[in-house]
Amino acid sequence: MDNLLINAEYKEEIKLTDETLNYCKKFKTIALYSSIQFSSNLDKILSQLKEANINVITSQPERTNSQSQILGCDLSYKNLKLTQKPDAFLYIGDGIFHPRALVLSQKDEENFKEVIRFDPITNQHYILNLKDVDKILKTYKGALIKFLHSDSIGVIITLKPGQQQFNPSKQLKEKYPNKKFYFFIDNNIDFSKAEDFPFIQCWVNTACPRIGFDDAPNLPIPIINLTEALNIE
Repeated sequence: MDNLLINAEYKEEIKLTDETLNYCKKFKTIALYSSIQFSSNLDKILSQLKEANINVITSQPERTNSQSQILGCDLSYKNLKLTQKPDAFLYIGDGIFHPRALVLSQKDEENFKEVIRFDPITNQHYILNLKDVDKILKTYKGALIKFLHSDSIGVIITLKPGQQQFNPSKQLKEKYPNKKFYFFIDNNIDFSKAEDFPFIQCWVNTACPRIGFDDAPNLPIPIINLTEALNIE
């Protein structure tokens, strides 16, 4: 046996504090999500919200294994597959990677809905808004402009299952025939090596889309994601 997969579900009861529940009462409809460790243990929270007369909605987003589970690498609001708009999002879990995805997924939405992050380990809640990703979005906007004005583009390709987008990346040549594209294939992306290629003016990332957002403010050369590169009008 080469691999042994072990479930790492959180087994303790998850219950909103009175403070968090009272804060949630500000909203008529809340969309409930969690990371995989907590997504199968939300019954008590569902009960609390419904008893507080809060309409709870959720879904099984693209590429997830269960209801209410979200992936931190998915930044598409459409992929949530919600059938109605919530007044706010409630994320259950520790860490900020996954709830920040809910914020970034709304970057192009007309009406932003705040994300309430409840940490079942510390029993505290935190509010995330667009201002929490302001630096990321400003950097990304600048990178998009740099991409449009660049002639020499490096395209980062990974062969990892679920992230490999070599064939879709070929569409870049068709969409931008006046640009020169160089394709770099590696499963371990080390951006400290980016400066070894001084002829590259901008990078296009085809791996995890969070690289194009979260990592961009710390990179010496602008980077955007393939999705945006192919959808610029």
